[in-house]
Amino acid sequence: MIQKSLFQEKAQDKVGITPSYETVKEQGPDHDKHFTVAVKLGSELVAEGTGKSKQEAEQDAAENGLKKKGWQ
Repeated sequence: MIQKSLFQEKAQDKVGITPSYETVKEQGPDHDKHFTVAVKLGSELVAEGTGKSKQEAEQDAAENGLKKKGWQ
């Protein structure tokens, strides 16, 4: 949960907003799902991430958001 926690800390520090995560796509059969999750700051879509679980996709989205915002 490192990237997700870091993104939340940075977002609250820099813009005063707690990020929200939204599952935007689920693909594949039940035994092999693939998720796409968007991370948002208010109404701003910051980044998306993918993974084999929602948690993994959220971590990927947070990592992509850190890169996009230059908050690493």
